[in-house]
Amino acid sequence: MDLSTKYLGLTLNNPIIVSSCGLTKTAAQIQKCEQAGAGAVVMKSVFEEQIQMDDSGVADSAAMYPEALEYARAEINKQYGTREYLKTIKEAKKSVSIPVIASVNCFSAKWWTTYAKQIEAAGADALELNVFVLPYDAEKSSKELEDSYIAILQKVKEEIDIPVAIKLSPYFTSFANIAEKLDSHGANGLVLFNRFLNADFDINKLTVMAKPSFNDPVGFYNTLRWTALLSGKLNLDIAAGGGVKDSKDVIKQLLAGAAAVQAASVFYKDGLEKIGSIVSGLESWMNEKGFASISDFKGKMNQQNNLQDDAYVRAQYLKVYAGIE
Repeated sequence: MDLSTKYLGLTLNNPIIVSSCGLTKTAAQIQKCEQAGAGAVVMKSVFEEQIQMDDSGVADSAAMYPEALEYARAEINKQYGTREYLKTIKEAKKSVSIPVIASVNCFSAKWWTTYAKQIEAAGADALELNVFVLPYDAEKSSKELEDSYIAILQKVKEEIDIPVAIKLSPYFTSFANIAEKLDSHGANGLVLFNRFLNADFDINKLTVMAKPSFNDPVGFYNTLRWTALLSGKLNLDIAAGGGVKDSKDVIKQLLAGAAAVQAASVFYKDGLEKIGSIVSGLESWMNEKGFASISDFKGKMNQQNNLQDDAYVRAQYLKVYAGIE
């Protein structure tokens, strides 16, 4: 039985990808992911804010006024603060055989290409761009915001040859439209969907705090819908994620047309050994259904193969579903 799949032009032994998280931060952790049976890993993202805060030893190498030192730190740290990240890529590539996908999270367009070139040179198999522009500025139109995503993709694609995936949030006026634009501008894959920290209030201390959005069942079904809607229409690959907890969820996303499935929360909860049970469950289901390979059923349930199925496009409750008149 063939559990392999193609994602971003890379061959994965199976479609289970450990997504960008604390479990993929070091080469040793990436080794553990491979040993547990992962088909690939996405390294924990390198954030521009973190790089800005890193001290690259500027103070030890030059005597300068405090103002000049701060300026040098801001510029040099951005340029060379990825040293540890690049070192991890090199170490991981020497120690594992599965694809190692780097991840970058930035807010300044200037630095996307700088990081991308360094990451490619370090040996990463692909790059996942974790892009999110919070639409808080009322002066900026939705088109301006969407154009920034396209511009980032184009700049990176001009500089590197390794495959590039875009990790997106679902918060677009016309998600199908932006997905198609990214496809036409050379994205090799889409990762659906990004998850965010939510703002919450501590009503005793009267402070604002951040709350993780783990275990969100709505996230899973939103991803399932959009994977099914887009997989038969775009040339790029889709990695589906968001609330995946077992082999049934993986099977559903593959039936919707996903090339691979990303997960993290379930591995925090149940350990990396959960990968083995997911793969085993997938294999048992394939055997039961008579599928010899993932390509035999990938996309079988997407909209392109089920054009008359209103469930993909009907979002409002109907009385037949709600049980009310």
